[in-house]
Amino acid sequence: MIRHYGPMGWRNVHATQETYLEDLVELDNVAEPGSPGAGALRRGFDLLRHAASDLDALVRDARGRRQIVRGLGAAWAHTDISITKGRLLNTKLLNACFDVGDRLFDSKYESKKRPFLVLAQCGISMGELNRHLEVTATNGLRRALKTAGIGAGQTVVGAVAGNTHGAALNFGSTPDFVVGLHLVTGAGQSWWIERASQPVLNAGFAEELGAELLRDDEVFDAALVSFGAFGMIAAVAIETEELYDLEFAKVEELPRRRLIERLEARMWWVEPFLHHAEFVFDPNSSDTMLALAHRRPRDPSQHRLPAKPTWIVRDAQGFAPGDRLGGVPFTLPIPPRMTTELQFREYRERGILDDVRGTPGQLFTATITYLEGYIESALAVSINDARRTIEICSSVLRERKLASIGQVRIVHPSRALLAFTRFAPKTLVFEFAAANDASFPLLEQNLSHALDCSGIPHAYHWSKNSGLTPERLERSYGRATLDKWKRARERVFRGDLEAMRVFDNAHCERLGLTTPVAQ
Repeated sequence: MIRHYGPMGWRNVHATQETYLEDLVELDNVAEPGSPGAGALRRGFDLLRHAASDLDALVRDARGRRQIVRGLGAAWAHTDISITKGRLLNTKLLNACFDVGDRLFDSKYESKKRPFLVLAQCGISMGELNRHLEVTATNGLRRALKTAGIGAGQTVVGAVAGNTHGAALNFGSTPDFVVGLHLVTGAGQSWWIERASQPVLNAGFAEELGAELLRDDEVFDAALVSFGAFGMIAAVAIETEELYDLEFAKVEELPRRRLIERLEARMWWVEPFLHHAEFVFDPNSSDTMLALAHRRPRDPSQHRLPAKPTWIVRDAQGFAPGDRLGGVPFTLPIPPRMTTELQFREYRERGILDDVRGTPGQLFTATITYLEGYIESALAVSINDARRTIEICSSVLRERKLASIGQVRIVHPSRALLAFTRFAPKTLVFEFAAANDASFPLLEQNLSHALDCSGIPHAYHWSKNSGLTPERLERSYGRATLDKWKRARERVFRGDLEAMRVFDNAHCERLGLTTPVAQ
């Protein structure tokens, strides 16, 4: 069912982006009035086909009105990556999740993997998906995602398309657990896309879905991190694994020198069962803290769960007014050293998992991050550059007198074409909070300049940057990679530039991602 709310003002969760929409549209899986089973929830392929058909019709209508279309996701992105002044589609109620019957798998897809594959609709949140996997048993097996971060409020497709990094040392980021994409472009027929090197579901599945099957590694790897530019991702096929516990040790506070020594110890991450690693540092002191989690067999008798997280209050359409309280410490009239000391202690008490054990769905439950402030930047480098990056970032923050601690996750490189978590042998993701004013873009400019001068390759989080440029993008990914992404996009739209323009928002235009590749 489709509901139009018409023109309205809109802003994201963190209140960093505002726009005035020509139309806000909400979709759900309920059969529309006048249809068979009106008012009832659709099921199975009928549900998936109708959702894709509704999305396709909305895209085609927007094209006729010369509107730009974007999917809302959970509105967590700090940037204008999903912003439009045209038509915003709220898909949160397209949140079904399915197991797949054996007859629908490609013969080359391993039988032992089949019970762990699920189809998830675009609007399902990470928290909803975790609950489905942990509660719904298949052949007696309960399941879990291969990676996730502390946040549970993001939609799964928003997390994947924006390259949410998670925090798994030896797996990858959220795009890496996806093995199939149901993509709607407004062409009247959708795509089911997989890698040619990894066939998963068969032609019969695509036919039941009403989609055309496309198997192409380059197209798939490009579409994974495409932040809405390839069309509307209606559903994804996700590989999961048997449910496990994560056991977080007591957070270790240690001098920066010792932390860096740990990071520079080659191959320390192959420690048996080590799954998750993050650290926090104060740029104005030598204080750091390190949190490590090991993977354990599921054992409810050993669970030690954290306190209830902070929740967002949402309005009738599922939108949040923005979390402004967290930014107060960044604007207090006190020296930065005092502010970062306060942040460090607050994060130690409220923002990091400490001496707990539980399933991923029990531990990763926050719907808003703690003490995040008005806006946040995140950049990625190789773990080989850990020492220099920590020192450079600390120096830039001190010189600019900006009060922000550094929060860092260690993740395995992703294979998605435009994944910012692309650095081997492991990627470090540095996050810095700041007040949402003119100082924020200057912070990123200063960080990039300092890292460039030191010869440190780096890339910015798609959902947490303030001022990416085409030049910065080319330095991070290379012209050849950007051209591959563009060619894959052109193939998905069959070279129809008018169809592509429906998804060309200001973010893509500003970065030069809408320019066709020269033939």
